[in-house]
Amino acid sequence: MTGVLQESVERSTAATAEILDCTLRDGSYSVDFRFTEETIRAVLSGLENAGLGLVELGHGLGLNAGEALSRPSLVSDERCFAVAAETLRRAAWGMFCIPGLAEPEHLIRAAEAGMGFVRIGVDITDVSPAAHFVELAKERGLRTFVNLMKTNVLDEEGVVSVVRRCAGFGADAVYLVDSVGGYLPHEVEELFRRVGAETAVPLGFHGHDNLGLANANALAAATGGARYVDATLDGIGRGAGNTVTEAFAAILTRHRAGAAYDYRALAQLSETVVRPLPRLHDDRTFQVLGGLTQTHSSFFPLITRCAEAADVDVFELMTAVAEVERVRPTEQLVKELAVSLRP
Repeated sequence: MTGVLQESVERSTAATAEILDCTLRDGSYSVDFRFTEETIRAVLSGLENAGLGLVELGHGLGLNAGEALSRPSLVSDERCFAVAAETLRRAAWGMFCIPGLAEPEHLIRAAEAGMGFVRIGVDITDVSPAAHFVELAKERGLRTFVNLMKTNVLDEEGVVSVVRRCAGFGADAVYLVDSVGGYLPHEVEELFRRVGAETAVPLGFHGHDNLGLANANALAAATGGARYVDATLDGIGRGAGNTVTEAFAAILTRHRAGAAYDYRALAQLSETVVRPLPRLHDDRTFQVLGGLTQTHSSFFPLITRCAEAADVDVFELMTAVAEVERVRPTEQLVKELAVSLRP
């Protein structure tokens, strides 16, 4: 047995996957980036008390995103640093980082403020921007993840190749991300087994719930060898939401003995702190069709606008766009496809 294969087998049969809670990051989309400092403190302390060791917070699109996109969070990055450092005693806190929205100096300031890990988000079709940020993060002693957004656009061989490249950058772990909530459980397990068999770097899974399968897919990822699994309290998150922290903690307890999470405390935290929060409206038809066509929710406004201008069915247009370009469809492309759908 080769060294890489041996390590992947050991990883897949190791202790249960570790939950990384991103309620205060991915969930910020759902509340229009308006988490209050009181809510942030309550969630941080509650998660730590329930046994979680990795907690992410900040703007949904990561460091400096609010300023770069003129959509600031109610609580600034710098204040998040301070609140996390003041609140957490055992758990490590981290933030998302998308190269281009964040510059190196933003990562450096977060590290100096006590951040324990960083998650560098790049589209799986263009991971080169992650290289410098991985190097910078490692130099500052951060646990460093690369999150491969839109993992679904590549086949298994393509995913393996990209994961190897990110491992070469020095990443401590690489996340496979179901950005559109379109995977089925057997696809997730097969993907993790294939990538795990051919690479040595630990893997993580981030799933969305467009088709109601986020928890099932998270379990499939863990069964396939994922070391880390993202989840949010009450499943709060962008679009259709995410794997549910309290439910997945209970699933892990049933699936494999020895899970260290207090799922009852997590459920109570979810019920009393997160569930009462006012949220933006989520169009369920868009989310389901987005999962089915594997269209990212960030493109829904563009597709809707072009469909209305051309007087064609928005969901027919979504399907047509997905057949041509699922990573980054341009407005020109969407307009041309909309015109082509006219009777």
